[in-house]
Amino acid sequence: MRTPTWAQVEEFCRKDRWEEVRATDHVFFRKVLQDGSVLETHRSFSAKKSMSEDRFALILRTQLRVTAAAFWDTLRSGRPAPRPSAPLPASAETLPGWLVQALIHEVGLSAEVIAGLDERQARRLLADFRSQPR
Repeated sequence: MRTPTWAQVEEFCRKDRWEEVRATDHVFFRKVLQDGSVLETHRSFSAKKSMSEDRFALILRTQLRVTAAAFWDTLRSGRPAPRPSAPLPASAETLPGWLVQALIHEVGLSAEVIAGLDERQARRLLADFRSQPR
């Protein structure tokens, strides 16, 4: 699967009419869908770097909620991605959002590492981290 650079992720967000929320060590974007769902994503300041296929698939599925075809079409055409998008391929197992966020923000794991975990492993890592003295 072809994967984008972080600059292309930002370009997608702008063409898909996402709102830039803040810029720190990443640029954060938010989009409110017609049904009231709120999507959030960010891009690294490493704009020229691309990402792994697994990370791109995870971002498409959990943050952008579009297919790869819709992502690339938005970049080519400049038109926002159609929503609802075609059904996204299901992952073997999807971790609950709260667990993914805790692993990223508390434990400091990358999306690539998290994508390789099953729920049991993810919960164990978080429990182990939270049980350590601060």
